[in-house]
Amino acid sequence: MDKKIKILGIAPYEGLAALMRQYEEQRQDIKLTAMFGNMEKGVSIAQEYFMEYDLIISRANTAAMISNAVPIPVTDIKIDYYDVLRCIKMAEQTHTRFAFIGFHSLTDIAQTLCDLLQTPIDIFSISTSSEATVLLDKLKKLDYETVICDTVPYDYAKMIGITPILLTSSMESLKTSVDHAIDEYERNFEINQNAKLMRHVLKNSSSDYLVLDRNDQCLFSTFEPGQTSLICKKLSDESELSPQTANHSFFIRIENQMYFVQSTLSGDSSHSYIIFQLTSSKIPLTYSKYGITIMDKKEAKDHFTNSFYSNTKMGREIIEDAKAAGDSDTGIMITGETGTGKDRAAFLYYSMSDFRDHPLYVINCSFINDRSWNFIINHYQSPLTDNGNTIYISNIDRLSEERQKKLLSVILDSNVHVRNHLIFSCTQSAGDGVMHTAIRYINAMDLIVIPMKPMRERKYDIASSAGLYINTLDRTLGKQVVGLENEAIKLLETYDYPYNYTQFKRIIKEAVLKTDTPYIKAETIRELLKEESGLVLSSPYAFRHKKTSPSPAENDAVSPENSFTLNLNQNLNAINKDIVQHVLHTCDGNQTAAAKRLGISRTTLWRYMNNK
Repeated sequence: MDKKIKILGIAPYEGLAALMRQYEEQRQDIKLTAMFGNMEKGVSIAQEYFMEYDLIISRANTAAMISNAVPIPVTDIKIDYYDVLRCIKMAEQTHTRFAFIGFHSLTDIAQTLCDLLQTPIDIFSISTSSEATVLLDKLKKLDYETVICDTVPYDYAKMIGITPILLTSSMESLKTSVDHAIDEYERNFEINQNAKLMRHVLKNSSSDYLVLDRNDQCLFSTFEPGQTSLICKKLSDESELSPQTANHSFFIRIENQMYFVQSTLSGDSSHSYIIFQLTSSKIPLTYSKYGITIMDKKEAKDHFTNSFYSNTKMGREIIEDAKAAGDSDTGIMITGETGTGKDRAAFLYYSMSDFRDHPLYVINCSFINDRSWNFIINHYQSPLTDNGNTIYISNIDRLSEERQKKLLSVILDSNVHVRNHLIFSCTQSAGDGVMHTAIRYINAMDLIVIPMKPMRERKYDIASSAGLYINTLDRTLGKQVVGLENEAIKLLETYDYPYNYTQFKRIIKEAVLKTDTPYIKAETIRELLKEESGLVLSSPYAFRHKKTSPSPAENDAVSPENSFTLNLNQNLNAINKDIVQHVLHTCDGNQTAAAKRLGISRTTLWRYMNNK
């Protein structure tokens, strides 16, 4: 064959997309383009791009849905026995009660493996996607904590507090599917040229055009492929809300673009479609320049469900608490140390509240400058002037004392907390109670306090969280790590994590990247913890990190030099002087060694030491 076969790979999880890219480098006879999209999103990608490709490969239900939506061959990437066995071993590593659920093609493989290995596993078969939801609710009531599943029940399992382990495909499974897809190529050689011709005719138009049928399927678009799906969603939503007249005009907003839209209804009662003409114009003012982010309920929920925190017992507890508080309009104050997931908790509380159908405005006090402060406090378009929304003001402790008082005064004087649902977050130092700033806001608005425990108080969660996060990393990085050696888990359980889950997540990710064996070795964890000790010591924002009765293994990983309290309630010169004096003490007064460790000259070291 003279030309390369063009294959579009639509992966229902990111790790499969990475695997496709690796495999494409091994083949000279194909051009395999990998894109990430599960279920409906995968269908949208296929509909946008199929005319540029000869074949499509995908997996499971996503492949079946795509096959019904496009006219070119679609090949399903099968799951083999090794793929299932690897996930079962991962589930065993979590030390939780787990079950295997899936369609009969998957559960038959699991049952055969159980029979061969003589290992009893709870296996449940489903025939439809809706059955998965009902089954997961039953498993939740029966105290199952983990499930092995395909992409269909994956997100729902997370939302009800069951941790899912996704069945992932191996390189061998992908190779077999690509070979099968190539065999199908000759039967589907011709590609429809009508859309290309229409694009050529409209190429010089000042407007863009898009055509939807009455089922919101895109028949034609002059937009770039990446834009079409997002614009189709906006237009179909508008079509549902608008009267079905022959002609209609309206505005839509897509990211930083405003479009004037004219729609025309065409066709007859049995075959009708809507032609949209879109003319773009610049939005004169955006919130982003003032450090304000706007989210809807789906974006906020995705921030939590796609995060590390959703794979922890803490995450499952937050889900239950957010459900219980859903119908309350009382404001919330989330407190906790750095890295405890305060933002993710705030997003989840909003997405499950009665205010979720209205926007979420996120104001991060860490990024407020004079210009943004003036906009937030004084401008008529500030989120504080609106009604019926959720406003999340994070890191209020980062505001100056004067601005903290001013913000509270504005909120109370204009009844912002009555007209809107307010969520705040405040960062506290290790070992300290709730900051005076937070208490002032709590008392003034009768806020509900949501404390986020540091990781050193949740060490019982480490083994399970590590195993489940490894499964997530396998999907996103295309790795096949099963878990951690027992000694590696013990090392993780002895560390204090001054930066909490953020630090823990980084350690596990680096360990997975450095591992080419099924299990992460203790030596890998030991080296990473030594590196972390240096990072904590060199950070000017390090929290108090105290150790008591360390084990021998712990001494290898974490230096006692970290028993250091840094007072952040002083100016920068004083903070720098404290750090220099501490490092000098750990170097037994050797100024040359201290300067080398800090990465500065001896002259600079002397200047810091004598700073008044």
